[in-house]
This record gives sequence, structure tokens and C-alpha cells, in this order.
Amino acid sequence: MTDKPRFLDNGDGTILDTHNDLMWMKDDSWQAMQKWLTWDEALEYCKKMTTHKFAGHKEWRLPEIEECKSLYDPEHTSQDKYEKEIHLNPAFPPGPLPYMWTTEGIGQDGYLVDLRNGETRLLYKSKSGRMAARPVRGKPFSERAKNP
Repeated sequence: MTDKPRFLDNGDGTILDTHNDLMWMKDDSWQAMQKWLTWDEALEYCKKMTTHKFAGHKEWRLPEIEECKSLYDPEHTSQDKYEKEIHLNPAFPPGPLPYMWTTEGIGQDGYLVDLRNGETRLLYKSKSGRMAARPVRGKPFSERAKNP
């Protein structure tokens, strides 16, 4: 019996995570627009993908911390836009920003996940930094814990 690959390229700009039953945008917002995003802009980007039914789908959203962290893969090496090492499955193309916004935060600070080392940290949501969004769709991890 052959194990199904974890990530499957749907050929429409999306990647299916078969282990977590999530659909990710293949490119992050930097790759798609060549623009850094604040947390508010990342939310708007996800809303825009929903409104335009990216790849024929609605309900695009920012991922939760654990969902972002599930993309960190120390067994694979790729390069970010700065040609620095990140750990992301090769189903995703090289060249994203190393930092991804999540839905979670504390007050005016939002959490980022760093694909270079898998760590999370807080950053002021309105700070214009070198951050990206990688929209996802599917049942959030936090809802699965409540309703298995």
C-alpha cells in the first residue's frame, strides 16, 4: 500500500494538505502581488480571495498559528524571496516571504510564524513590515478540538 503524499498540487493555484484536510494557496501574498502586508491588509487579502472565488472557492481566511506551523517542515529546504533557507515542502514554490500572519494575536499585536525556524512571535498588527498572508480554507484546527 502506498502512502498518499501529504501535499497535492491541484493545478489551480492551490495545494491540498491531505493530512490536515486544508487547502492552501500555492503562492503567498508576496508571490502573488510583490507587496508586503500588515495584519489588516492580510485580512483584506483573504476577503478579496473569497469575494473573487479564487480557484473557484470561497471561505479563504488567515490560518491559525498551529495551521501555519504545520507548514514548517525541517525535512525540506527551500528558499525565500531573499534566497535564504526556509523549511517548506517543495509542493510550494520557492520565493515566499519567510513570515506568515496568523489569525491570532493579543490586543494590537498579531502572531507571525517564521518558516526559517518554525517559531512564532508577536508584532504590532499595523506595523508595515515584511510579512505575507498565505490564505487557507477548511475547518480551523481550533474548531476541530471543540467538535471532533
